[in-house]
Amino acid sequence: MGFSYLAFGLLALAMFSHYRDSFGKAPSPQQAKLLHIAGWVGITGTYWGCITSQGATYGSILFFGLLSFAGLLVILMLSYRAKFLPYSMAISSLFSTILVLIN
Repeated sequence: MGFSYLAFGLLALAMFSHYRDSFGKAPSPQQAKLLHIAGWVGITGTYWGCITSQGATYGSILFFGLLSFAGLLVILMLSYRAKFLPYSMAISSLFSTILVLIN
């Protein structure tokens, strides 16, 4: 869940208006491109993790469910507390990494 939230957050921050709302300035073209690529790598990694742990069929179902929920959370965060999006992304990736290492 946390990695899909991180990936959607990166894709959102690749957009000019969301980056400006979160950081108060516009991203450079290189930053926007890097955020965009990192977001897609995160989504790909999330899919790989889901199909590795659950198999292709159930992993795909889990993947789309996680993406739906993570997308909703990113939308709500951008709508109400855009300045906290980078912090929530860092916290979600930290907790997800800890959970992966425990299992």
